[in-house]
Amino acid sequence: MPQKKNPDPMELVRGKAGRTIGHLTAMLSIMKGLPSGYNKDLQEDKEALFDAEDTVMGSASAAATVVRTLTLDRARTARGASGFLLATDVADYLVTKGVPFRTAHETVGGMVRDLLRKQRTFEDLSPAEWRAFHPQFGADVMRVVTAQASVRAKRSPQSTNPEAVQAQLAELRTWLGAQRASRTM
Repeated sequence: MPQKKNPDPMELVRGKAGRTIGHLTAMLSIMKGLPSGYNKDLQEDKEALFDAEDTVMGSASAAATVVRTLTLDRARTARGASGFLLATDVADYLVTKGVPFRTAHETVGGMVRDLLRKQRTFEDLSPAEWRAFHPQFGADVMRVVTAQASVRAKRSPQSTNPEAVQAQLAELRTWLGAQRASRTM
């Protein structure tokens, strides 16, 4: 239907992941019982292996098509990445100010309940209103509680931090280049 906006291909890719994991489990079960060398039970590996390859290749093709044709509405995306999605970042902010996480968690939970009741969000609060919830909230809290700040605050190699994402992309491009080069040889 032309009006349908659901990301069907990506939903199907997500579903296919379960199928592929099932094939991996089957392969691991077959292989774990082998005493050594080739045994007749290895006949059972073909179906799982070939279907897993077909599934992964089809899923990769579908995902590539989605990514290649994707257009983003930056304003809508920014609105979707704000609000109470940043509640953990608010708690983390308090922790960086020396507040125990349990207290920070309770404080933020109370804030969210209160703001929901008043139909407000973190973005609506003045510095004085922040401090009314907890005295450790400083004037800098609004710089910390943004989608961009949240992304940049993550520091692990697999995080959403732009530097980590760039490093992962560079590693992937290197790997893809090596795969392409090995096919031409």
